[in-house]
Amino acid sequence: MQRVAITWVNHCGAALVKVVPFSTFDSAVQIGVGFSPVADAFCADGSVDASHSLARPDDDLRLRADPKGLAWLEPSTGWAWVPGQRWQRSGEPYAADQRNFCAQQQQLLHSAHITLMAGFELEWLVAERSEDGSFLPAVLGGPYGADRLIEGLDYATAILNAFDAAGLPWLQFHPEYGSGQFELSFSHTTAVEAADRLVHAKLLIQRVSNRFGLRCSFSPKPLLGQVGNGGHLHLSLQQADTHWLQGGAGPGGLQPQGEAFIAALLNHLPALLALACPLAVSYLRLAPSSWSAPFQVWGVENREAALRLIPTAADGVRAHLELKVVDLAANPYLLIGAVQAVAWQAIQQPAKPLPAPVVGDPALLPDGLAKRLPINLTEASAAFAASELLKESMGLLLHSSLVDSQKAEIKRCAGLCDEQLVVSSRWWPVVGAI
Repeated sequence: MQRVAITWVNHCGAALVKVVPFSTFDSAVQIGVGFSPVADAFCADGSVDASHSLARPDDDLRLRADPKGLAWLEPSTGWAWVPGQRWQRSGEPYAADQRNFCAQQQQLLHSAHITLMAGFELEWLVAERSEDGSFLPAVLGGPYGADRLIEGLDYATAILNAFDAAGLPWLQFHPEYGSGQFELSFSHTTAVEAADRLVHAKLLIQRVSNRFGLRCSFSPKPLLGQVGNGGHLHLSLQQADTHWLQGGAGPGGLQPQGEAFIAALLNHLPALLALACPLAVSYLRLAPSSWSAPFQVWGVENREAALRLIPTAADGVRAHLELKVVDLAANPYLLIGAVQAVAWQAIQQPAKPLPAPVVGDPALLPDGLAKRLPINLTEASAAFAASELLKESMGLLLHSSLVDSQKAEIKRCAGLCDEQLVVSSRWWPVVGAI
């Protein structure tokens, strides 16, 4: 290793970075490198919203590398990667640091001997570079097609080699439904590490795509009239020897704790949507009858339900819950941290009973039987701002500054038609305005 990229993910979901020589890595762990709090006032286009509470020149933070996460970024050129966490110069944790929030919620669950395990699915489009920014799929072939795998086998090999070299344990890779679209899914691990893996994986995919002279997009909706990119989150919970989502008498084998958790998650889903889908364009992906699950319902093996329970069966896989509404603009630390906060509340203050699981497409149910989730960021942000659970678990600085970031994204996209909205974030996370 010759140099190390230290990253953290800001409020708008962008990974930001400082690089140090490996010879000074110990200092980056113990002391850290400087980073201004204003970076959380960055908008999705890289500009700074002047009305954001963190849009000020004052103060400085220390971004410290977490040595437990050190891994290869590109071994052939000596580049390594490590997740970072921001601290006050006094040595206290920074109250608005996203990874710190996730770690705190993880520790809170551990104090009750509860372990939440998580893993993401990662979808992206790969395209030829074009002068006008239009989308030209780089790999031909049909949905889930072996033809697309063979057409893009060199690319697929390079992607998977990069993951293997970095020590990222992937479970499955395949061509997805959309033109030039692929998907990778990851094995379950602890909450913070699951978020770390997603950040690392996106960097690797972006780098390999560049090496092939291609562009990749993690945008929730790169093209109108075609499917978008999801970033589905899979979860399982265990307390001592009890797996919450299996071995019980509830629907799909749920234990009472599992029923309470899903009921609480359903209840808080409108507020969580602002974290799961933080861009204005995210809501163009959440269309009924498109397997994007825009209804506030749960189901057993129902891919149109926002919460999909996958029971354990003869395959021996632990039962888990899929949060389907997530896209890849989400800050994974904020999202998993918030889900852990919901799990904690579920055991402290059980919510109303879990409703019956929905069978079939909820869009086809009679009016009133399936409530639609927020249809735009304005609605989702209002639910997030009103959430007492998220205010309490995040603290005032983190929660209020996130509300400011959501307002900035709403303002940035005001007046844009759907096509303009799609174009403005087509190559996410590549920033177009700077």
